[in-house]
Amino acid sequence: MDLDELTKEVQGRYHRLVDQGSDPNEWAYAWRSEYNRGGFKAVDLLMEEVVDPKKCIGCAACVTICPVDVFDYEEEVPLDTRHDACVFCELCVDVCPVLRPVDNDLKDQIELKEPVKDEGFGPYAYGVYARATDKAMLEQGQDGGVCTALILHGMQNGTIKATVAGEEHSENPQMGSSMLQQTKEEVIKGARSRYTYQPNTLALVEAMKKDISPLAVVGVPCQVNGVRQQQFSSIRLDVAEWYSKNISLVIGLLCSESFTEKGIDWLAEDLEVPKKDIMNINIKGRVEIKLRDGREEVKSLKAFGKYARPACLYCADYAADNSDIALGGIGLDKWTITFIRTEAGHKAWQALVADGWVETKELDEHPIGKDLVKRLSEYKRNRPLPALMPSYSEREKIGNLDPKNYYRGWEEGSDAKNWVPLPPPPPKKKKKKIAAKPEGENK
Repeated sequence: MDLDELTKEVQGRYHRLVDQGSDPNEWAYAWRSEYNRGGFKAVDLLMEEVVDPKKCIGCAACVTICPVDVFDYEEEVPLDTRHDACVFCELCVDVCPVLRPVDNDLKDQIELKEPVKDEGFGPYAYGVYARATDKAMLEQGQDGGVCTALILHGMQNGTIKATVAGEEHSENPQMGSSMLQQTKEEVIKGARSRYTYQPNTLALVEAMKKDISPLAVVGVPCQVNGVRQQQFSSIRLDVAEWYSKNISLVIGLLCSESFTEKGIDWLAEDLEVPKKDIMNINIKGRVEIKLRDGREEVKSLKAFGKYARPACLYCADYAADNSDIALGGIGLDKWTITFIRTEAGHKAWQALVADGWVETKELDEHPIGKDLVKRLSEYKRNRPLPALMPSYSEREKIGNLDPKNYYRGWEEGSDAKNWVPLPPPPPKKKKKKIAAKPEGENK
């Protein structure tokens, strides 16, 4: 059987497993069964099933796991630039979060901290609100500055040598690139959140080539899941082994969806400022914007939502369920909601607290935070797995590219193939103000 025929056979096997309702954790059998027989050209399967139909979420796991550098990465997707270099290792498909969910035994592999509870936003041991005690760190970071504090504290005590994260573009601070942060200055440079998509994990390649460890990785949920599938792929080649041994802390950032650069263009035009003057964006049920001249503006999240990134439909994880520590700016203004999930997260967190780098509040003091995380997590999970979802072009024909509300109304047992999105909800009616009656009337 030639290579093209073998790839088609594996692809057909995958489709049968998906279409026949097999356990999703068995879907990877489609390619893993070929590994001991010499493998197949997995890059073709990846391109045909994920990239070409525009289902790729952009996590870059395939790019950074490939041992022979088959891929480039442009416009948030992999390009099989060196297609003929493929050595049939199958790692690119095995680590793709779109093709399969994480393995059932991942919870054991990442060593969850006991006692484990799951209240609808992934397993965790405990949670708090926190903020950095250093005023400069608090001002330069996002919300409570906790992510910045975790990284800098780890660098100071030697538990982190470098961090895979990002940096903002000087001419457009709301767009970013991946960066291997090795100094305090580099960490501060990338401290603020950006609500456009930033492929942080591309910096893993630089870390591996330079053999820098231990590493921390900061990423949104799709990137966290890609990293975990890299670390614990059942295909134990050198690249996967390196990530498993040298990534010591995975920090996940809560994320409903990200936005395209067109959204930043719209904000700049609406505010009549150049993009370089939009210094920070925060989303708190509305879009809060800080400008270079010190002004603070507020815009409608519904209006900004038109620029939500379509690829985010294919991620069903809001709370970075498989991270060591999950962080988000929700529930209490200028504080970070923090969930400790694993032994590694617990160790890093307790050291941070013991050294006085953060102050904390109990979640029960402001229960709305945990309630919102639960609600948003359940809303984002309420959809089929990506392999069962329509392609970008199919969504385009339907006329709905909205990643947040495409599956509004979805229920377990719904027919994924014949799903038709509900029309958008009607705008909320504004309550009419009742004018005060003149004094003495009705007497």
